[in-house]
Order: sequence, then C-alpha cells, then structure tokens
Amino acid sequence: MESPALGVTIAREIAAREGVEPATLEPPVQAVIDVAALERLVHTPEHARTEFTGVVRFAYGDYTVTVDETGTVSVCPSSETNADRREPHQPEDTL
Repeated sequence: MESPALGVTIAREIAAREGVEPATLEPPVQAVIDVAALERLVHTPEHARTEFTGVVRFAYGDYTVTVDETGTVSVCPSSETNADRREPHQPEDTL
C-alpha cells in the first residue's frame, strides 16, 4: 500500500494536534510551504536521487513541522523547538 502524499501526512498530523479535520486547517498547509517541492526533495526517484540528508523544518501556526530525508513527519509546539535552539547558558563573569 502506498503511503499518503507528504502534504496529506503533514495536514493530518497538525489536525490531530488541533483536534480538527485536516480539510478545515486554516491556512491550508500548501499556503505555508511548497508541498510539491518538499515532495520532490524527499521522494526523488532512485534514478534522479539527490544527496539530500537532514531535515526540513518550518513553522505552521503554533507548531514546528519537521520532515526528515525519509519523509517522516513530526509536529511539535513551537515553544518546544525554540527551547532546543537557544544558545547554551553562558555564566556571567564574576568579579
């Protein structure tokens, strides 16, 4: 069985967190990111394989959506991902 399109997967993940149907998301996922370009990047045919490794991360409302090179989608509240990106605490100089 073929997996659903990446845009559908992303919409389902966000909608599940919001407790709504994917079709009712506002704005639609494709208004926030070029889903077709993301599909081409992640699901490139073997004969045209790119060397893409890593993740694509973008904001959708209060969430950060992450898609890795395998097409795995994760959706986290933006506050969680922003905390991960903060600079490590640097102690102040003491006199």
